[in-house]
Amino acid sequence: MGKLDNYSEEEWHVVASVPQLVGATMASAGFSGIVGSGKELFATVRSMMGAKETYANNPLITAIIPDPEAAKEAMSDASVQRKQFVNRVKEAQINSKEGLTKLVLEDCRKALSIVKEKEPETVVEDYKAWVLNIAETVANTAKEGGFLGFGGEQFSENEQKLFAELKQVFQ
Repeated sequence: MGKLDNYSEEEWHVVASVPQLVGATMASAGFSGIVGSGKELFATVRSMMGAKETYANNPLITAIIPDPEAAKEAMSDASVQRKQFVNRVKEAQINSKEGLTKLVLEDCRKALSIVKEKEPETVVEDYKAWVLNIAETVANTAKEGGFLGFGGEQFSENEQKLFAELKQVFQ
């Protein structure tokens, strides 16, 4: 399945960008410090790339995951996705975590609607599970609220709230 075989360019952008946006939004839901935030962003990448094996038979997910052999193309795609999202954030005049979360949840709803319309149920269920797994993995990667690595919460209250909202979207 090529990236755009069943999708318009705009639809593909929404569907393909949601996993990364969910990981980044979960990483920003709580403050883990510089090291913890780096770990959470790396967990997003690791969760996405791990899906290559877990969902090897899912043509949608395998089309979304960057091909390590084509690093230039993957970087270009990521750059385009980032620019499009940044432009949407600017156009919507979002200047808070809450506003960003609302926009990402809206994208999740759009992506799910698009995927449900175009894909068989098994592909849809895998996509939902994958996105929720990314969110949960990121939330469990680093502690929030500690000092120099001591104390803090592994799955903070803000992360739990966001995860509950994501679960509600992906029911």
